[in-house]
Amino acid sequence: MKFTIATLVLAAMLPAAFAENCQNTGGVANGECVKYYSNDQCKGDVIGSYKPTCEGNCFQADFSSVFVSGDGTFGTDCTLYSDANCSVEQTDSGNVVVGAGKCASAPNAKSMKCFYRC
Repeated sequence: MKFTIATLVLAAMLPAAFAENCQNTGGVANGECVKYYSNDQCKGDVIGSYKPTCEGNCFQADFSSVFVSGDGTFGTDCTLYSDANCSVEQTDSGNVVVGAGKCASAPNAKSMKCFYRC
């Protein structure tokens, strides 16, 4: 099987197409967001962020805390796991609807499921 350069470039871009980065402030319209950090206090540089959906897909990454926010009307709720398959629960953020957001710590987490507007 041969892969062209274009095929490889598109394959590399595919995850970015499904994970939209957060742009707005939590607690306002389009403010739903999950930001994940390497430390357990949601401080320092953000490893990454994405806008959650009601699908609740298992998102795999190495992190130690998440900052969760809703849009002021609908909430975001994340469950954090110690394994890469979203099966060994460490903690849950609770449903965050209003305000700037909430930090949930899970040292050495490997995956998460986040739900928005469910």
